Amino acid sequence: MSALGRTRRSTSSYFPSPVSSSSAIAALRTTEKGAEIKPSGKRKLNDKKSSSSAKKKKKAAKIKAERTKSFEPKWWGNVINDGSEYPPVHTLILGTHPSIASLSKNEMYGHPLNAFWYLAGDAIGFRRSAAVSSTTGKPYVYYHEHLRYNNDHILEYSQQLKRVVAKGFAMWDIVAECEREGSLDQDIQEEVANPIREFCEGTLNNIKESSSVKRIVIANGTTGAKFFVKHFTEWFVDGKLCAASDDMSQRAFKTVMNKQRRAIGETASNENSDVIEVVCLPGVSPAAAKFTYLEKRAAWEAGCFGPGLKDFETWQSSTKQPKQQATSCKTPEKQQIKTPKREPSPALKTPASSPKEPAFRILSSSIAKLAQENEWIDLNVPPHELRPSATLTNGQCFNWMVVDTDESSDAINSPRQSAWGTHDAKEWIGPLCDRVLSIKETPTTTMFRVLHGPTEGTKEYLQQYFRLETPLLPLYEEWSKADARMKKIAAAIPGVRILRQTPLECMFSFICSSNNNIPRITKMLSSFRETYGSFMMEIPIQSSAGDEDSISIFSFPTLDSLGNASEEDLRAMGLGYRAKYIVGTRDLLQTSGGEEFLLNLRSNDDCQAVQDELTKFSGIGRKVADCVALFSLDADDAIPVDIHVQHIASRDYDPTVLGQAKSLTPTIYKRVGDLFRSRFPRRAGWAHSLLFVAELPSFRSVLPLDMVKEMDEWKKHEQEQKAKQKKKKNG
Repeated sequence: MSALGRTRRSTSSYFPSPVSSSSAIAALRTTEKGAEIKPSGKRKLNDKKSSSSAKKKKKAAKIKAERTKSFEPKWWGNVINDGSEYPPVHTLILGTHPSIASLSKNEMYGHPLNAFWYLAGDAIGFRRSAAVSSTTGKPYVYYHEHLRYNNDHILEYSQQLKRVVAKGFAMWDIVAECEREGSLDQDIQEEVANPIREFCEGTLNNIKESSSVKRIVIANGTTGAKFFVKHFTEWFVDGKLCAASDDMSQRAFKTVMNKQRRAIGETASNENSDVIEVVCLPGVSPAAAKFTYLEKRAAWEAGCFGPGLKDFETWQSSTKQPKQQATSCKTPEKQQIKTPKREPSPALKTPASSPKEPAFRILSSSIAKLAQENEWIDLNVPPHELRPSATLTNGQCFNWMVVDTDESSDAINSPRQSAWGTHDAKEWIGPLCDRVLSIKETPTTTMFRVLHGPTEGTKEYLQQYFRLETPLLPLYEEWSKADARMKKIAAAIPGVRILRQTPLECMFSFICSSNNNIPRITKMLSSFRETYGSFMMEIPIQSSAGDEDSISIFSFPTLDSLGNASEEDLRAMGLGYRAKYIVGTRDLLQTSGGEEFLLNLRSNDDCQAVQDELTKFSGIGRKVADCVALFSLDADDAIPVDIHVQHIASRDYDPTVLGQAKSLTPTIYKRVGDLFRSRFPRRAGWAHSLLFVAELPSFRSVLPLDMVKEMDEWKKHEQEQKAKQKKKKNG
């Protein structure tokens, strides 16, 4: 794991310190003295004459509303700092917002009757200290008679926290800050959400580890689920989240899943490793009294701790980590639980996913030993005309792997690192048609070396591939005159070019990109090449353990080699629902003239006409069509529009461009594209790609600080505006 994960992060705008106050502590004491907890778990107020609503108003009047902030996310990277290796976060557990008790004690789930630490202890192998009544001085018996571990296993809060996060669980809150009278979720007002999506995707505060969150667990039942949907509907609509299959989760997320279906034409599934499952479980708050403790434990072990611990064990096996203490989720007692009211859905007990492929490094010294008869050849192209570091790794192609220098001992290669924004890399290796090439970026030029295949004509081929016939510097100068923000970006990120890829490879690659992320796309295409392409050569690698090994490089399949591919075969390779699109596109392409049909589209100067032709193929919508057109068919005015491009358009050029639309309709799609085409009349697609590169997380460090600050402030403002609009809509 990266050393970044083992350092404690200081307080920042993303990780604010919790707020505690004398009024909050006083309110906690008032609450504890004014109520007693019956063994059944029901709260009985001492004043029997008052109605519950009157009591709530009376209680609220005693508690001064103040703006409080949540804790920072708790995961092994900022809780444990002992130099050991721990698993990537697989499960993110989300409360809504810390209670008064939690804030006063500076502990997550700090109320003495909150069930979370009891549930976690039963699953992982410890016991929370007894919850003692401030009135009687005796422990409450509600939970304790059901706990699996005796007093010999009691841990203090800090030890409990370490035990949980060491297994790959993380904890945070949905709401970063809010105004609230008391501790009830329903009283939260003027809230701002935490950047949970950024945490799951590994981009928060430059956390470089590849995101591995498989499930998000809502800890406060349907009330918490409402807040999550309120602030992260867009995440669902993007097809990156799906509701778990149990009844409670299906009910909690029914409406937003219907929106997803309308937006992308289908419902996302956790069969796709890129999609995060969202699980709504019975609330752990003492206010959630309609579920017994045993019912909560059964549901939490089925939907959270059970699958999470399986993921931990899979990681432990794949990395040959020493076995840790066995957990109670594997004991027969767990299997014998029968709850009288709530039967956990068997569908929640999903098998653990297959282990991730081990990380590896491709070393420059090892590559130097291959094809030593072939020397480095200079493309004679200055930095302002081409920088492979900003061109090969910005998402327009998926066939290049980063080559490390031997000195970069902690630079472990992975699909994410090789595909997204490695602006500091200097060498790459990858297959291009019938060749395997190494590309090297130097301070003054770009060089290449042939590792496999013919050497003759390679320089000319790369000149075509990088489209070096188009001078880039005049375009940068023209775009900079048209837009002040572009001028700053152009100065910070030189040499971003559009590639001229093989249309067939580009088309099938972007079909695989649908509702997918870069590591997953890369893995899919590797299997695709290995199954239907031709073997080219072996490349030496070094595993994360330092062992020498090799990987095989294959050419991209031809249309003929895909002739016998069936949907069943492609699904078995992990392509999922995209398998039918590959088969459908292959069949239509074969009857339309094959790759020659695609090559003929290069002569069509009308990017809309090219888009119309491409969208006739199975699995190709407007965005995929524009990607294929721009990155392989010389359609230089094609603008692939996704949520990131929408944000650029509305943030930097026209706040009204989206109008009142709630989804990316054909009209809005064209309107956004026209906005770029009108501002950058020459090669708008190239300009759009430069702006897109500036949005990639790893390029933030090369941008001016004022620009990064503007981007962050705009994002926060958008979140606040959405929250206000939602509140106004709900009355």
